[in-house]
Amino acid sequence: MANAYKLHITTLASGAKADCYTVPVATVGIIKSISVYNPNAGVSTLTFTILDSSTSATTIYDKHALATDTKHEFLKGDNSTVLILEEGDKIQMLSDVADPIVTISVLQQDRT
Repeated sequence: MANAYKLHITTLASGAKADCYTVPVATVGIIKSISVYNPNAGVSTLTFTILDSSTSATTIYDKHALATDTKHEFLKGDNSTVLILEEGDKIQMLSDVADPIVTISVLQQDRT
């Protein structure tokens, strides 16, 4: 079983749900960090969802209003500090303004 540490960076568009990370085939994704930085002059409202590929169900994991020039970490505090995803699962993000930057740190474990 091979391990690969990956960094995924996505810049969001306004009003369009973005697939920020998809777990590759025959892989488990262990997510350690999902942070978003808002470079805009105003508040950005972010919705973080998880798509479970085995059931095609989307779950809202968290919503957060992010002030200008600030960063928010989604995996901290009352939320889990690690997230385990299976093959085909997706981390998705929706923003009401353009250009927030999503950064995801993941350990991918090959199951073959």
